[in-house]
Amino acid sequence: MNRKTAKIFGFIFPAILIAVMIFNIILPDKKFSAEENRLLQTRPKLNLSSIFSGRLESKAESYVADQFMLRNMYIKIKSSFDTSLGVSESNNVFRCKDNYLMDDISKFDTKKMENNYSSLAKFKQLYPSINMDFLLAPNAANIMSNKLPLFAVTEDQNKQMDGFFKKIQSIGINPIDVRSTFNKNKEKVELYYHTDHHWTTDGAYLAYKDFAKKNKLTSNIKYDTLAVKNDFRGTLASKSGFTNGLNDMIKLYLPKEGQGYKNSVIFYSDTKEKTTEFYKLNNLKKKDTYTVFGGSNHPIYSIKTPVNSQRKLLLIKDSYANSFIPFLSQDYREIIVIDPRYFFDDISEIIKANGITDVLFLYNANTFFNDNSLDMMISASKDISVK
Repeated sequence: MNRKTAKIFGFIFPAILIAVMIFNIILPDKKFSAEENRLLQTRPKLNLSSIFSGRLESKAESYVADQFMLRNMYIKIKSSFDTSLGVSESNNVFRCKDNYLMDDISKFDTKKMENNYSSLAKFKQLYPSINMDFLLAPNAANIMSNKLPLFAVTEDQNKQMDGFFKKIQSIGINPIDVRSTFNKNKEKVELYYHTDHHWTTDGAYLAYKDFAKKNKLTSNIKYDTLAVKNDFRGTLASKSGFTNGLNDMIKLYLPKEGQGYKNSVIFYSDTKEKTTEFYKLNNLKKKDTYTVFGGSNHPIYSIKTPVNSQRKLLLIKDSYANSFIPFLSQDYREIIVIDPRYFFDDISEIIKANGITDVLFLYNANTFFNDNSLDMMISASKDISVK
């Protein structure tokens, strides 16, 4: 390369970097990634508290990664290149046997979990008469570890879950552990999607049966299954850029006739929508097809069903619960559903106003072990902060 060519490249490369930096500053932040089905880190606020706590540095790193211009294109190009080289991991997603894509098992965030334990203990102490269960769903890379690529190394999620269940049991919260059921059925039931991080409706139903047995629920509704989409490609395909994952089928569970099934009335507070339908069939045409289960993420909504039971359930959850919720409707007269990531009111006021008799926490392990929204929601309650 002669000196003139070197000078040209020496000018072009910095110019491109500067242009990218300028565009990243000028372009408005994206708040949500449909490809990954998650909130993106927006520009962090600068204040003394965030600086001294270390949160600013962490958020700044996430902000740069999430808001980088042409990020999705970069992921696809990198994945195509990695695939050609035989690489089996991209963006913390493994390319596995039988055309499965699986999220890596997340590391256990000790600080966040200590805060979660403390908040859960205070919550149970404040409401000793309310029955509380915690269904922590294992992830695909745990249950189907035999399908992981050769030499793949993951965190020990079973150890994480065992420790968590032991701690919550000691404070009076009942663990709902579906691992045994899932391991018994993993060869005959598709428990997880091939291209998405959620469990399938079949997986959710098996988990519900375990929950119902533990809580002596007696509705015993029988269902027919209906395939409503057979070309679903989920968040793991988008997140990793891998194109080899098998297209997935989305199935809905519809109650058989002649069982006395009671229709529910669902009210979404944020959109003021009232409906009797659990499934949003129009969303089957959207990028985020999984929103067929209840629509987008709602801070809070209610489900009322004219069943004989007088029990009222508070369900605190992540998106794994969305395909699980319809099965609960015949067991509780009222269900209040809260997603702590988007809920900013006082949880104690919700419990008092609705006469809650039962609480179910439902999360997948990967999300919960690195999440602080539950702790923040409980800690923000006036009744708990006073104690």
